[in-house]
Amino acid sequence: MDFQDALNTVIAELTPQPWDYTTPDGTTLRVIPAGLREDRGYAEVLVRVTRQDATGLGEFGITGPNSRGVAEVGVTTTDLPKVIEALTGRGWWADNTLVSGALLVAAASGGVVVGVTEVHGAGQQVDVGMVLPESQRLPLAAALARALDVARGWED
Repeated sequence: MDFQDALNTVIAELTPQPWDYTTPDGTTLRVIPAGLREDRGYAEVLVRVTRQDATGLGEFGITGPNSRGVAEVGVTTTDLPKVIEALTGRGWWADNTLVSGALLVAAASGGVVVGVTEVHGAGQQVDVGMVLPESQRLPLAAALARALDVARGWED
């Protein structure tokens, strides 16, 4: 192995990798560590739901490549173990006091409901949700656990 191969391997291992699941109707759930240095307990894992028919932030004048049909919220390494526990135990977890919005994860008939609310100031919020099939409940929990490990690596 030469230097460049070793460097590429290190960069690949340090770069947060997303986990995606897309439903047949085109709704996508993405889990990815934020990849930013933070104090212990405050590093975030981002949970994003993208749905083609959602209005997104365009109605508030917030534009860009990800401004329509997307809601994203960060969950800290302090709260993430509770989300994982809810998924593995077929329970539910919700928090509407997250810095950038709210997240709901709840077991439902035949799947898991994931709801994301992204807040951008007074009255400017986007709610996007989806239902994951039951077969994706544990893969989502595993993806969150891997993202939690990576996010903890970014904590001082």
